[in-house]
Amino acid sequence: MSSLSALNNAALLVLQQQRPQSAVAEDSLVAGIDGVSSSDGSGSGSPLMQAQARISGSMFSVNSLNITAMKVRLMERVGKEFGIDQGDYQSLFSYGTAVKKAVEALKQKSAAEIIAIEKKLGLDQLGVSLDTLVNAIIDPQGSDGDRLDAALSKQAGDHAKGEGKAAGPIQPDEIGLYGR
Repeated sequence: MSSLSALNNAALLVLQQQRPQSAVAEDSLVAGIDGVSSSDGSGSGSPLMQAQARISGSMFSVNSLNITAMKVRLMERVGKEFGIDQGDYQSLFSYGTAVKKAVEALKQKSAAEIIAIEKKLGLDQLGVSLDTLVNAIIDPQGSDGDRLDAALSKQAGDHAKGEGKAAGPIQPDEIGLYGR
């Protein structure tokens, strides 16, 4: 299984858990662009093509920072810190378990290195620990997964405020011009 395929599988799992109902229209548009829509506009095609369209639409949305994409990138980066490639594992659970074993082994050797990795990944700025991230990989619907989602949501909101932008799509003003 290639690394990209494993990343797509992980992203799809996370997207299925957090998918809002309002994204259905976006899926039809993205699927239509990718050539997988049916004549009724339902976006039917192979499940893989639909999933890729959803992932692309979600990851490259111009309207907001995507929490799911941030989470998937963070999951991938933590593995790289320990020399673990997600593509070598059949599931997100087995990948997370391998990362957890590597974290536990490093804890036995050097707690300072754990702190350095947390800083490198930006976990200290999120207010979550490396253990929280690893547990969120193993069980995305668990309490640590929720904690990570909340921290990423807060960071995305703070980022939008820090740039002087409101979260969400840009709206036209009273004379129809876009901008701030």
